[in-house]
Amino acid sequence: MSPVARSGPLTEQQERWWLRLYWREKGDIDNAWSKQWDLPAGISVATATAALTTLVERHEVLRTAFGLGPDNLPFQLVFEAGGFRLPLSVAELDTLAEYGEVGGIHPLVGGSMYTRPPWSVRLFVEDDEVRVLGLVFEHIVLDGSGVRNLREQFLALCAGTAENLRITHPLDRAAKERRIPRTPESRARYSPDPRATAPRLLVPATVKEEIPEPRFLMTSVRYEGLLPVMDRICRDRGVSRAMVLMHAVGWLISRYSDIPRILVVNAIGLRLPSDDSVDLVAKALEIMVDLDEGRTLAESLTAVSAGCLRAYTEELRLGIRDHDTRLRLEKERGIGSVRGLYFNYQGPSEPDTPRSDRTPDPAVEVTRGDEWRSGEEPWSYATWIYVDDSTVAVDFDVDVVMLPADVVHRMADLLPEFVRLVAEQPDTTLAAARALLPPDYARTTEARLVRGSWVHLDTVAEVVAGCPGVLAAEVSEEDDTIVARVSLDGPACLFDVHEFVLSRLHLEGDLIAPHRYRLAEGSASRATGPGLPDLAPGADWRPADGTPVLGPTTEPERELAAALRETHDLASVNLAHTYAEAGGRAVLAPALVETLRRRGLEGLRLAHFATAHTLRAVARDLIRGTPGHAP
Repeated sequence: MSPVARSGPLTEQQERWWLRLYWREKGDIDNAWSKQWDLPAGISVATATAALTTLVERHEVLRTAFGLGPDNLPFQLVFEAGGFRLPLSVAELDTLAEYGEVGGIHPLVGGSMYTRPPWSVRLFVEDDEVRVLGLVFEHIVLDGSGVRNLREQFLALCAGTAENLRITHPLDRAAKERRIPRTPESRARYSPDPRATAPRLLVPATVKEEIPEPRFLMTSVRYEGLLPVMDRICRDRGVSRAMVLMHAVGWLISRYSDIPRILVVNAIGLRLPSDDSVDLVAKALEIMVDLDEGRTLAESLTAVSAGCLRAYTEELRLGIRDHDTRLRLEKERGIGSVRGLYFNYQGPSEPDTPRSDRTPDPAVEVTRGDEWRSGEEPWSYATWIYVDDSTVAVDFDVDVVMLPADVVHRMADLLPEFVRLVAEQPDTTLAAARALLPPDYARTTEARLVRGSWVHLDTVAEVVAGCPGVLAAEVSEEDDTIVARVSLDGPACLFDVHEFVLSRLHLEGDLIAPHRYRLAEGSASRATGPGLPDLAPGADWRPADGTPVLGPTTEPERELAAALRETHDLASVNLAHTYAEAGGRAVLAPALVETLRRRGLEGLRLAHFATAHTLRAVARDLIRGTPGHAP
């Protein structure tokens, strides 16, 4: 058995990624990350293995595993370097293509129930030399900067270079996090949660059209000559390269959806340039980007940059926003989740040296390539930015139900034009910048914005009509609310209908729960729900008016209630509540799932806890499996 050096709680960022890793093990879509490094000549397997051994000794995060503790909370366990077995395999170079064809379907390399560090290495060898190193890892241990540090140190060790490095270990970071007082009172000083007003989806879905297969597109674009234009903006406006590009991508999406504000999930790095550690220090920061068309391009860019810095400072001071509170907020809005633009920037943030000359910027050359995939997460939009000494590379990673391929291609072509306009005509207004756009650029859709969410009324009607006991359903919009006119049979009640809609919010991109239910004339049932008053025909029931009290009556419901008592110390629960409303915490959901699994009940996934499923709906999805075994 490997001896343990020390252990402790997860940092806030590790906790977020540990949850993603856990849910992937239970069947949710989330791939391991991978990198391939072409290596210089002259590195033998023994040299590479020795370098990796030194890295494992140097960086304890590479010796760190994760699990569930007796308090039902995740913890990290750091093994001693002595006797640690490298997660290393060796293969012939001619198997590299086959290895690459695996793509994102990597085997699990770690997780909550498999106590080993979540990374692995494969050395591809030809003529007794390592030509390529393949690295598979989870972001719970490595981020982009950490991977670059790892590569630089690996190559230096292979070359026989010894360096003095400044390293901060993850558990030391955890201690620093906990020195900051973060109480409910302190977090109440947050500015308003951007998820309260952000559209659920940045753009309306094309659900009424046939969904293409494959439906997930990665358009990779290289811009040669764009970097000098960006750097002129950075020097003139005092902003970073990342802000120049985030402002541009945000504007392109905003003009396509024709709404002035979008939520951006910005991957921010906390690493200082002198920090050579290899661990996760990136965080996902949510920023509401308001693109006021009355502002000039310079004013708009400055406002976006200032908003990002304010959000960053606030989260450092007060901590990450409470996930469980957000779940309750999303239920109140009648939505499954808010999906912002994920923006990940990798590379130097500032120009290396000031430029005194004003020579004309070079022409921008654009090269583009497409890669289509299946089986990814729906309703996604992400931009991955990579900047080196001369090139800006942007990967538009989208679900084409949200952003069709021709739109992505237009965005790729328009991005350098908008950036150049900011550099050359900073006093032009955002409204005037619309002149860059083709006449048919803006989206035309049957969806409408209701309380900040894109909605197809036909989709809502179809889901409501699909509930057992509903004889007929019509849906309309009245005064910025969704009203469902429902005819019921005898055993059904309106709460059952509402619960049915809530359990499907994560499946439909343009679905929100009705704000009011109206009982149709001639309905066979007048019931709103157990313990709630019955309705007269033509009267309205609002879910905000009250929730019935539902105790456990079936075996799965009783087992779920017992598991909540065991994991959360909840003496009693109302099964009409969601997991969050009943007092459940996101970080404890895996413990609940494992407790039920030991009782032989399976079938739960992230959506049961991260959306507005009621606990009764959660219990209905439990299935009898083999006690003590994972599904």
